[in-house]
Amino acid sequence: METLAKRLRYARERMGLTQSELARRVKLRPQAIQFIEAGHVRRPRSVVEIARVLGVNAEWLLLGEGAVDVAIRETPAGYEGEAALSDEAVAVARLWMALPQGQRVAMKETLVALLKAGS
Repeated sequence: METLAKRLRYARERMGLTQSELARRVKLRPQAIQFIEAGHVRRPRSVVEIARVLGVNAEWLLLGEGAVDVAIRETPAGYEGEAALSDEAVAVARLWMALPQGQRVAMKETLVALLKAGS
């Protein structure tokens, strides 16, 4: 994809987000996302935050260089023998990271309660 606008739209749609949903998650007005997707960029810092929320490489989003995805599949030191994350686990991790901190806490509490109830 040759433009930031096309790469942003691709990454946003891949996450299943509307322009308004993405704007809310990065604390921008929806018009800012529309503006970037129309091919206009004023603040690259906003694009870096958008890349973080979408779970894509900021260098790829801004410049079209490097891998699309952030390297969340890398195995931490000491865990070399462990299996890599599945595509489903990576997708869940991206969704998790896109949640505001307060929602993460509530979701974690809900998951813990469900796991305790099931055991």
